[in-house]
Parts: sequence; C-alpha cells; structure tokens
Amino acid sequence: MNIICLDIDDCIFPSNVNYFGRTEDALEVFKINLKRLKMIIEKYNFKLFMTSSWYSLYDLKEGSLVLKDRREIDIDKEVNAAHSLIMHYIRDDFIGLSEGDRKQDIVSLLQMENIEKMIVLDDWDLSEECNLSKRSHFIPMFGFVDGNVGFIIDKFMKTGQKVLRRSYY
Repeated sequence: MNIICLDIDDCIFPSNVNYFGRTEDALEVFKINLKRLKMIIEKYNFKLFMTSSWYSLYDLKEGSLVLKDRREIDIDKEVNAAHSLIMHYIRDDFIGLSEGDRKQDIVSLLQMENIEKMIVLDDWDLSEECNLSKRSHFIPMFGFVDGNVGFIIDKFMKTGQKVLRRSYY
C-alpha cells in the first residue's frame, strides 16, 4: 500500500492572511490542490492518512471520512466550505487519522510491513522522521500542489530517488 500523510491547514489549504494583505482565494487554491491531489492518488494508487490537526474534526466510518457531530465542534464558514470540498474530492481515500502526534504517526506507519511507499506532505519539517526508511519521503508544502511536487512524487514512486524541490535558477 502507498500512503500520503497529509497535513491540511497551511500545507494544502493556505491562509487568506498574507504579508502583502488579506486575500479571499484560499478556498479556490484548496480546490485546485484537492483536484491535483486526487489525480496523484489515482495515478499512484495512494491512500491518505491525515496527520493534520484537523483529524479532531473527523471520524472514519466504513472507509469514509465523516465530520464529527457539529454540536461538538465550532466550525467557521471557511472551514465548513473546505470540509465540503474534502467530502467531494477525497472523503473515500482515507485509511487513517492521526492519534495527535504526527511525528509518532509517521514512525508507527513506517513500522507497518504493508506500507510500500509513503509520501509526507506537511509544512512542518518532518524530514528526520521520514529518513527512518527508504520507503518514505518528506515533501515540504506551503500552499500549492505544483509541478515540482508532481515531479518529486513521480521520481520517488518510479525510482525510489528522493529529490528536493527543483530550482529554475
């Protein structure tokens, strides 16, 4: 089994608050990222494991992601819209949710024998945890699943080679 350990907030769902001012395009970028993520999942037969703190918003039931009882959690409009996008694109692609410590989650997953390859998409530096195995690769993500991410995943899946982001300079 191939797994993507997925962070959501600030990783593939960027903030609307930026150094240059407030934008209103985070949901649009998130939707694009989910479309691209779905393509990656399908191309390389990945399953998702949510390492994001958003794990506390969800449960897994019968192989599908479900939002916990809304009375238990306070969700703002933007997060609710993001949840709808998650349900549309990737709700059935999850195999697990964090236990609350993403570093330990990665270590635990790497101990499972049925994990063939694992990609970790996160805005935290988890490279040390991913270097525990030749089967895992950390890709730093800060808001956009671009062509560099695709190149890195493709290279790792086809050859096992771990490459960093390409530079055009």
